[in-house]
Amino acid sequence: MKIRLSLAAAAFLAVLLSSVEAQVEPPSDLRFKILNENTVQMTWKAPLTRIEGFRIQVASDTDKPTKDLTLPATATKTSITDLTPDMDYVVTIISYSGSEESLPTSGQLTIQSSGTAQGGPRKPQVTDSVKCSYSAIADLVFLVDGSWNVGRDFKYIRSFISAMAGAFEIGEDKTRVGVVQYHTDTRTELNLNQHMKRGELLRAINTLPYMGGNTMTGEAMDYLLKNTFTEANGARKGFPKVAMIITDGKSQDPVEAIAKKLKNMGVEIFTLGIKGADDEELKQMASTPYRMHVYKVLNFDLIKDVQKELITNVCSGVDDQLNSLVSGEEVIEPASNLQVVEVASKSMRVTWDASFGDVSGYKIQLIPMMAGSKRQELYVSPGQTSATVTGLSPDTEYQISLFALKGLTPSEPIMAMEKTEPVKVSLECSLGVDVQADVVILVDGSYSIGLSNFAKVRSFLEVLVNSFDIGPDKIQISLVQYSRDAHTEFYLNTHRDLSAVVKAVRTFPYRGGSTNTGRAMTYVREKVFLANRGSRPNVPRVTILITDGKSSDSFKDPATKLKKADVEIFAVGVKDAVRSELEAIANEPVETHVYTVEDFDAFQRISKELTQSICLRIEQELLNIKKRSLLPPRSLTFSEVATRSFRATWETDVFNVLSYLIQFRPAADTNGDFVSMSVPGDTLTALLPHLTPVTLYEVNVFAQYAQGDSFPLNGFETTLDEQGTVSNLRVSEETTDSFLVSWAPAPGAVVRYRLTYEPVRGDSARLETVTVGQETTIVLPELNPLTTYRVTVAAEYQLGTGGEMQIDGTTKEGQGSPRDLRVFDETMSTMKLSWAAAPGRVLQYRINFLPSAGGERKEVSVKGENTNVLLKNLQPGTEYDLAVSARYSSGLGDPLKGKGTTLEELGSPRDLVTSDVTDTSFAASWTAALGNVKMYSIRWKSMYSDESGEKMVPGDVTNTVLEGLTPETLYQVSVLASYGRGDGSPLTGQETTDVSAAAEALTVSDETERSMKVKWMAAPGKVINYRVTYTPTAGGKEMVARVPGTSTSTVLKRLTPMTTYGIKVHPIYKRGEGKARQGVGTTLSPYKAPRNLQTSEPGKNSFRVSWDPAPGDVRGYKVTFHPSGNDIDLGELLVGPYDNTVVLEELRAGTKYSVTVFGMFDGGHSAALAGEEKTTLSDAPDVPLESWNGKTLQYHNITDYNTHMSRLRLGPK
Repeated sequence: MKIRLSLAAAAFLAVLLSSVEAQVEPPSDLRFKILNENTVQMTWKAPLTRIEGFRIQVASDTDKPTKDLTLPATATKTSITDLTPDMDYVVTIISYSGSEESLPTSGQLTIQSSGTAQGGPRKPQVTDSVKCSYSAIADLVFLVDGSWNVGRDFKYIRSFISAMAGAFEIGEDKTRVGVVQYHTDTRTELNLNQHMKRGELLRAINTLPYMGGNTMTGEAMDYLLKNTFTEANGARKGFPKVAMIITDGKSQDPVEAIAKKLKNMGVEIFTLGIKGADDEELKQMASTPYRMHVYKVLNFDLIKDVQKELITNVCSGVDDQLNSLVSGEEVIEPASNLQVVEVASKSMRVTWDASFGDVSGYKIQLIPMMAGSKRQELYVSPGQTSATVTGLSPDTEYQISLFALKGLTPSEPIMAMEKTEPVKVSLECSLGVDVQADVVILVDGSYSIGLSNFAKVRSFLEVLVNSFDIGPDKIQISLVQYSRDAHTEFYLNTHRDLSAVVKAVRTFPYRGGSTNTGRAMTYVREKVFLANRGSRPNVPRVTILITDGKSSDSFKDPATKLKKADVEIFAVGVKDAVRSELEAIANEPVETHVYTVEDFDAFQRISKELTQSICLRIEQELLNIKKRSLLPPRSLTFSEVATRSFRATWETDVFNVLSYLIQFRPAADTNGDFVSMSVPGDTLTALLPHLTPVTLYEVNVFAQYAQGDSFPLNGFETTLDEQGTVSNLRVSEETTDSFLVSWAPAPGAVVRYRLTYEPVRGDSARLETVTVGQETTIVLPELNPLTTYRVTVAAEYQLGTGGEMQIDGTTKEGQGSPRDLRVFDETMSTMKLSWAAAPGRVLQYRINFLPSAGGERKEVSVKGENTNVLLKNLQPGTEYDLAVSARYSSGLGDPLKGKGTTLEELGSPRDLVTSDVTDTSFAASWTAALGNVKMYSIRWKSMYSDESGEKMVPGDVTNTVLEGLTPETLYQVSVLASYGRGDGSPLTGQETTDVSAAAEALTVSDETERSMKVKWMAAPGKVINYRVTYTPTAGGKEMVARVPGTSTSTVLKRLTPMTTYGIKVHPIYKRGEGKARQGVGTTLSPYKAPRNLQTSEPGKNSFRVSWDPAPGDVRGYKVTFHPSGNDIDLGELLVGPYDNTVVLEELRAGTKYSVTVFGMFDGGHSAALAGEEKTTLSDAPDVPLESWNGKTLQYHNITDYNTHMSRLRLGPK
């Protein structure tokens, strides 16, 4: 079996093979070196094959002209000069040998100006260009947004278009590139057939103008559909079609519907959105899968980031389209030796040698080279090698193509050119010898003509009858004159030859009267066209009416009846004849059946034309009569009705039919060309091919005899709605539970597409869905993971369903998510997680956790069969973001997210310190507890009684004062940190309040030389005993006494005389000591002290001190004095044993003094005798006490020890 390619694919293959055989290798290792701000040196390596030289092109993204260089084959470097800093250039170099060129090697460079260089050497920026495969051939159109938003950034669009166009091989038989720019309006910048050379194309792209306007993308795509992807503008049938849409904003008109039309037409659409382009709108326009057809960048200068990938996908898309165009249909061998013979003005006969292959018939196609002529198509049976094509235009050249057919598939055509002969028109009506006709001349003989003009009518008739070959077996002529009534001048069978007719015409009389044309035509029908008057059956009948005025009676109905009697009426009007009346009487077309002249002298002008028309109509009518004698086929029926064909079948009652001619055309196209088929006379059926779906066809079947063709057998049949099959069925964008199914549209008026799908394995029910209208993509949802589905797609039409196409699609492994995340059993450093298992074959679960407020992310994993985990080493009182992901062999599923919070740490404060102790209060402070402490609770309890208390302070306070306490009491203090969920462990301590001022002082009494009595206030609480310690204040051994807890006094014995003791009384409790009572006591001296101390005579700087002598052997007295409360300024006087008074002088005025008097003995001194006195502020006069202006003056001196009255006096006591 031979394999063939479609016509377009074969062209691709021929180009590819011829190019590969003679391919020139390109240069390699292209490099650039900057010489200065305007010059770059480029170097390359020459190919190993033999070449003639190199061609270099330098193109910028501005309107500057492209530079072209040609260098010899020995060159490996050159300098590019006159470059502009900070401008993008594309440099392309190719090798060439003769007319063959290599693939291009390209680089993009920009020389930074000195002002923009950021230090270091300046280098040209070189970008590797992408190249499509050499076989990638397409019609590529760029639809470019030229709206106001683009502005100066249009240069980036030019650069991108250059890069993508440059990726293809450009040429008439290679890739063609078009550019359409749109804004409010749309215009073509470059047609597909405008630039067939790479250099010309790139130059044109680099000089594209910028338009400006609004963004009307929908209208622009409609423009592509109607004006760009058309054969007139260079689009090729059967070639891949690609539209690259570039836009920077949302369209101001709808795009989805028109984009579907483009895609349904077979255009693969890529979209590049910039800045404000709408993501959803880009998808609405683009083909699927979107990941390969939709691109978006944030700014124009970022186009380069996606350029390489986008161009690569466009190249791949073209290759995929090309692969789908190649078919595996069997090659049909064409016929050969096509020749044209027997050429006539309206027909020609062609012959050929039969195809060597197995064919089902032949198609002959004749295309006129002259506008306005009709093309002809004739189908013949496989056994025929000749055919006559009729109905051609005279003097017209035809292109004749002969196709061998197998079914509906044609072979490559064999072709010839031939011209029909011109029409040869005879000036005389020299009808053939076997021509017969009955002609009645109906002449108006009314009064309006007159005798002179009637003579001219006779002359005209003579000329007319002389044009015919008259005889009983030829043409017979009758003459009827009419006015008010009609009168037969002679009947059809009256005269047997021309001379007799001419003589009768010359001599028939003028009768006169009114013009009753209607009555005259009735007379002709009823009185002249009769068999006894010479009328013959199956002979053409003609009436020639000649009148000079308007009919006086009704004429339309008589004319109609006459024509229905198969009479061809010609009308000649003279002078006042009404043309509209003549047209209503005569047959159509009026151009050949109605003639008017201005007067009777003008008959000569129309005689030849009238004669010729009558002759042609007689010939045609004779042919029709002959056809009526040739029996046509009968009982036309139709079967095997399909979308593009149906079978016609007929019957016949004769056996001498040479062949049958079948002609058909759409019934609605009444002016259209018939397509013809010819089948042998013994064949009573034919399959009518290449029809249009859902179309009513008119079918005529002619029986062809040796004598000619019969009248046609006519019938009508309607083709079915096209019920084709989709193509290029694909599955993409697979997920775990869905995938996208897309396809190229089925032919015909598809209502929608029906899809059925079911797992290849298993007993799952078959599922079904339909598209919305003519959509050619659909997502199948709710599928099982890692499952192969068999998908069937069929197009649904109004009258049925097309063929099915199947494909298998497999969902991804079930990268599902676990469900129902639960967090429980939280502690300060751990929490437990559990979840419902994810679907599918889970290898393990990965758990990520990190503090919600930020911190280190941690991760643990468990086996796939586990659905719980314990998270450890967490921070207390912290909220965590949790994510549980199922890990499959194909990757991770989407995480199940949640949150969990560890318990707060119920910490304890530290370092409890008490201070500022008084008898009823003390302060407490501590170091703060860890965590988010809400409050601190400070509790205290007496160790001696049931007394207790509590105090709260805010969590940010770490000190307080406990007040209202019992003096001299040991308290246990507890500090607890209170959290949201409870209290921490207490921090405890103890403190004892001080003794009260009253209780602290003990009382000493009953002093003797060797003892004293000590009394104190009872200590609170359950005192076990009191420990009494006493020590001489001057130093010495401490002595201890114990007193029962119930006693509050004791007598200290065995003391040293005249000794002051420091005395402390400590209450002793079960838990320790209480606060001490303190005091001093002094034993009496064995030496008696003086007595009765008195002060007197106070002055500003002195006063007198007196006392009674001490008993015993006193040796003198010591007097000490100092200001009260000031022991520093101590004064001392010694007096003899016999003195008992002394004046203290040089004292401070207005100052109270303390005075002590000691008796001095040989063994020591006595106890002190103490007193006080205050000096005055001034010296007072010596006034008698009894009288002072009639008043008594009294002095009250108040001291700590006594109060006395002193009388002022002078001199000694």
